[in-house]
Amino acid sequence: MAARPRRTERCKALRLTCWNVDGVRGRKLELEHFLSQHVVDICLLIETFLNPGQGFHLANYVCHRTDRPSTGGGTAILVRRGIVHHSVPVPGLTHLEATAIQVKQPRLSLQETLLSVASLGVT
Repeated sequence: MAARPRRTERCKALRLTCWNVDGVRGRKLELEHFLSQHVVDICLLIETFLNPGQGFHLANYVCHRTDRPSTGGGTAILVRRGIVHHSVPVPGLTHLEATAIQVKQPRLSLQETLLSVASLGVT
């Protein structure tokens, strides 16, 4: 009897994109259209220009963000709902702002793969 070929372990492919948005609030509709049209799972944003305490939400996405205390700058990561992930603390950085997450990708076996993703911007 011939041996069966081994099943290779594969993770679901994730579609990631990065965008220097130059002010996310004024481009929210454009961003929503882009994410929908391209079926983006994770979107890294820089230059969000969001202020601390200023709300920003997109349907079907979880938003993790790091706002610059002064005007301009800021980073964010949008993660499609249903993708298992968590925020990763970023140590104090000089001249750099960052938002980071770790994505858990289940495999065919009971193991899981971790993918770390960060959105970085120079201050």
